[in-house]
Amino acid sequence: MEQTNINVGKVILKALELIIIKPLTLPYKIYKNALVALSNSDSEDSEETNLSGEFPLYVWLVSIFSALIVAVYPLGALFAIFTAITTKSFMGLITALIMVYFAPLALGLYKELLLITLKSLNYLKIISKK
Repeated sequence: MEQTNINVGKVILKALELIIIKPLTLPYKIYKNALVALSNSDSEDSEETNLSGEFPLYVWLVSIFSALIVAVYPLGALFAIFTAITTKSFMGLITALIMVYFAPLALGLYKELLLITLKSLNYLKIISKK
């Protein structure tokens, strides 16, 4: 068996990054990707353009998740303000803002689970054209 050196400091830093930093930055990345996906939906190489003829309902369903992710922050801000007014507490506002900030994680997960099959269909279509 080959002897390998393990850099414990590097391992700890990577673990902390994955546990603390990634969950805090992922919702923003998911939100940004949804904005890009919606703005590029008319391009020739998008899944929506390539597969909407054969699978219009499925492509629409995946696109709905992008639209929901984009709508989460504006609607969530209104929800947080409404929560703060109705509960008359600062903690209610903070709790609502935290929930709204992390909401794209759940929606993004559902979208990516649906995208697995859509990407597979797109790649099969590309391969069949060659």
